[in-house]
Amino acid sequence: SPMAVVKDKFESKEALAKIVMAQVERPEGLSDAEFERKIKTLSNRKLLKLNAAHEEMMKAFGSKDALVDAIVALACPGKVDTVYRQSLAKRHVAQLLNLHKSLAKKSK
Repeated sequence: SPMAVVKDKFESKEALAKIVMAQVERPEGLSDAEFERKIKTLSNRKLLKLNAAHEEMMKAFGSKDALVDAIVALACPGKVDTVYRQSLAKRHVAQLLNLHKSLAKKSK
């Protein structure tokens, strides 16, 4: 169960929530307190999913900017599309990873 995984890997939900808070960008319009409350009330499954997506991104690309660059290179080969890049930069890491996977499959 997700609760068992959280306790096994991170010892508590609060510890995992702190890790996820450091990984996830705070949405505009949310104060730090609201953002912290929102993260702490997420389910264990969602916290694990967010953490896994961030770890996958860091392992494969090193940063969100590098992931966005890889997507732009696949979607617009030979072009520099700054508007598309800016719209991608606003998306969540998990969405970007899924987009990269689908574009990589199409390019093969």
